[in-house]
Amino acid sequence: MEKSAHKNTERLHALWTRLAAWVKRPYTNLYRIALPMLFFGGLCLALPPWVGLVLFAPLAVILGFKTAFAIKSIVSLDLVSLIDDAGVPCLDTREDRLQRAWALGCAGIAVAVSLALVLRTVLGTFPQIEIPEAVLTYISFTAVLISGFILFYFLALRFDKSVLRGLTSITVTLPAFFIVVVVASILLSWAMRALAAFGISAEGMLQDGFDWLYEVQRILGMATDYFLKQDSIIIAASIVLAALLLLLYTYSVPYYWMRSVSRWLKGISLVAAAFGAAVIVFAGVWLADVQQFAAESASGQLASAIDSSVLDSQASSLSQYKSDDLIALIKAFVLPYTVGVFVANAVVALRKGKAKTVSDGIIDRFAADGSVDEDELPALKKRYLYYGGSQTLWDIALRSIGHDIPLPYPFAPRKLSIKERITGELEDPPPAHPHDDEAKDAETRS
Repeated sequence: MEKSAHKNTERLHALWTRLAAWVKRPYTNLYRIALPMLFFGGLCLALPPWVGLVLFAPLAVILGFKTAFAIKSIVSLDLVSLIDDAGVPCLDTREDRLQRAWALGCAGIAVAVSLALVLRTVLGTFPQIEIPEAVLTYISFTAVLISGFILFYFLALRFDKSVLRGLTSITVTLPAFFIVVVVASILLSWAMRALAAFGISAEGMLQDGFDWLYEVQRILGMATDYFLKQDSIIIAASIVLAALLLLLYTYSVPYYWMRSVSRWLKGISLVAAAFGAAVIVFAGVWLADVQQFAAESASGQLASAIDSSVLDSQASSLSQYKSDDLIALIKAFVLPYTVGVFVANAVVALRKGKAKTVSDGIIDRFAADGSVDEDELPALKKRYLYYGGSQTLWDIALRSIGHDIPLPYPFAPRKLSIKERITGELEDPPPAHPHDDEAKDAETRS
């Protein structure tokens, strides 16, 4: 009996050790974790409320710890490496981006399933609680909008495309996200028509696979109808959600994305201001066009891709509009971006200031110590470049403590550009080209 108990203890200890090692390792793939978690979460939702919640809770806790260790590896820059690109040192951030994407995707799915199980358990335990249909619409609208934001954020991290970073910045309000869903629905409708032209009846297959898209249409359609009727709760929720999501986005994006995200935010701010000013001037002219477009959409191209009841309701709301109503609607549409971008730009400025403080601190340490530990130099350089440091200033700092660093191309000192004079920040010089070296050799020989 004692030997058997000892063996069981050893097995439990070995199992615990393997689980702890797996939790501490970074994510290596999304699908190996996300798909089983979704399947298990669906199974838990099919079980009695408390049973499903109790079964899923340990998995959610384990994934929470794994996500925390993944964030720790991201913050410590373990997944960022230095590479040499044509003689210019730069950062390789692929592993860092993928780790952020996997952590975001797994954490998002775990939180969504957990919230669904908690809500189901509460409603199952207290059946006397009745949630009004309007509140359910608000909750569904919030869930769909946050899910869409996380989806675009995940895609931006996964594929590192500027347009995806822009969509993540834009789809933080109801109307913009509804437009994205409409475009996706139209593309799906075109795909079904293209396959039908080749004699392939794929409508049923695609519809079965994209039922979730039609459900999203229904939820967003109801919320958009409230928005068109200028419901104060939906408009207020749009403003708050836009501010919170942009705050989350700008606070969590990696530092090597800050310039791109800042440009997108400035562009959104300018477009929102221009659009808001234009509608005040041209509201009377636009009103007839908007009403005509809404009426034609209910029976035209959009009708084949979107639930007709959604378009009929919105077309009916727009048909009763006056110029003042259209101006008020555009103000309600622009206001979430105005507030959200204001908050986001403040966060970007704070993070840029922090990055400059960190990078300047590394250079200042060189000057204060008068030397640097050669073993720490690669890690310091990686950290310096990650926080937006200039390669030119890095070279100058190393030369100041006796390192044999070549002067920047073509020679130093050099004439500053207009941008460098205005901002006071030195830009990295372009790398030397082989033909430039040949020209200088020929000039020396002559």
